[in-house]
Formats: sequence, C-alpha cells, structure tokens
Amino acid sequence: MRIKNQLIAALCLVSPSLYAHTGGHIDHSLFSGLLHPLTGIDHLLVLLAVGLLAAKQGGKALWAFPAVFFALMVAGALLNTVAVAIPFVESLIALSLVAFGLLVAFHQTQRAKLLFLGASFFALFHGYVHAAEIPADTSATVYFTSLMLMSLTICVAGAILGLNTGKRINYLFSLICLSSGLYYLSAV
Repeated sequence: MRIKNQLIAALCLVSPSLYAHTGGHIDHSLFSGLLHPLTGIDHLLVLLAVGLLAAKQGGKALWAFPAVFFALMVAGALLNTVAVAIPFVESLIALSLVAFGLLVAFHQTQRAKLLFLGASFFALFHGYVHAAEIPADTSATVYFTSLMLMSLTICVAGAILGLNTGKRINYLFSLICLSSGLYYLSAV
C-alpha cells in the first residue's frame, strides 16, 4: 500500500500539467529539454511503461525494448524535421497510453514481445511531437539530446520499479495508464 501511495504522489508531483504538448516553454536551454518529459503525464507514463515491460520480460528485453522504443522516437523526430504531416498525433499519443496500459497488464511473455513491437509503433508519434516542440531559438541537437537523456532516465526508473515490485504495482500502473489514455482520448 505504501508503494502505491508513493507512486501516485510521485506522478502528481513530477507532472504538474496533464498534457505536455502545450507548445510553450519558459526556458529555451538544455534544462528545458531535460524537463520536457517530466512536464506531461503522457510522456512520463509511456516511458515508465517501457521500463516496466522490459523488466517484466527480463533477459535481452531489458535493453532491447528501450532500444527499439528510442530508435522509433528518433525516427519520429526525423519525420517531423523533414516536414511529414501526421494527422491526429495527439489522439495517437493518447491511444499509446491505452496500448501500454493494456500491455503492462498482459501476462503471456511470448505474445508480449510481439505486442510490445506493435505498441512501440506509437514511439514514432512521441518522437514527432518532441521534435515539433523544440524551441526555435535553441539548438535542436542539444534540446533533443537532453530530452532523450531524461527519457532514458525515466525508462530506467520504470525498469527498476518493475524489477523491485510485484503484480499489484503492475495492475495499478496499468490502471493509471488506461484511465489517463481514455481521459485524453475523450478530451482530444
């Protein structure tokens, strides 16, 4: 029960806005890139889910799941830089919360690998939006690199959580992802 309360408190304190894709940033620096993944619960939950799923699968998945997800995020960012328009990107990001929420609750390890690859498709949209929100008057490379570094840190935190907690936390986390995703889908 204590861990559940700590997880809920951490999510509430770390992510003051419910949606990170507001388009506005106060500080156009390295610090801004580091903070971006923490400013929206959509980013935070998906990155934690990737870490949790990697820990749940264990073995090679511990590094392979995050590697696939991050590679697809970079691909999504590149799509944005070459001006490929993706319609309904915010709805797709909200849907990613639902997909990862369901995947965290899923128990069959063989099918989970296939499902993870499918769910990682949503990383394209996360990367796309991250690139869209790079402030014009800052170095895109510095901003995106710091954003990816913080994203990796969150993913590692999810893996640590997954390695040190049981099914109850997975179900709680799954419920948080599902409810957030459904809320965002209804608001978009």
